Amino acid sequence: SLVCTSEEQDLLVPALQEHIVELSCDANGAHAVQRALISFGMPCPDGILHEVTRCLCTVAHNPHGLCVLKKCISQTRQGGNQDHLLQEISRNAMDLVQGPYGNYAVQHALEEWGGEVCRPIVEALKGRLVQLSIQKFSSNVVEHLLRLAPPEAQHWILEELSSPDQVQVLMSSVYGHYVVKRMLQTAQPEKRSSLERSFSSCLAGLRNPRLRDKLESVLAGERLDE
Repeated sequence: SLVCTSEEQDLLVPALQEHIVELSCDANGAHAVQRALISFGMPCPDGILHEVTRCLCTVAHNPHGLCVLKKCISQTRQGGNQDHLLQEISRNAMDLVQGPYGNYAVQHALEEWGGEVCRPIVEALKGRLVQLSIQKFSSNVVEHLLRLAPPEAQHWILEELSSPDQVQVLMSSVYGHYVVKRMLQTAQPEKRSSLERSFSSCLAGLRNPRLRDKLESVLAGERLDE
């Protein structure tokens, strides 16, 4: 183990805290930080978590920093500094979910903390879900929201994504078609029937034949599963 005693931890934490962002964004440094966090155990030391939270976007948008941030997320639980970290993730949610690395930080928070705790993240993305569904990175987060958001949030998420003026936009996108599939998988039976009718009525208007064939297969598969 990297750290064996509380005295050693007391010496190491301030040293790490002072350089945590620089270390986290370096391949070797990030590995050392993660090893230290594993040795410290739960919860993540306040000083380190504070600095990571303060520089959240810098850390989250770096491939090595992302690994450190995910470890911090895994080693915090509700209350105290988790609330501060959640607040910062929510405040920067639109920026994070559209990045090639930041989107994984949001996904990890949803997986580790659950949809109820992450309600502020869900709310931060409200009104922009179709826009996010047709982008490569953020579409993965929308799929996570459909799967993990609290039931009442899932309801308005489905309503927002299936509004008549937005369905065609969603279905015309390579990434949106994965969101369509997830919508059908997560919707309650009565809502799923409504979605199927809405999606089916838009198929003829799709100009991309390959995408149309894929969506027809998705809709046929959902009907066969009933």
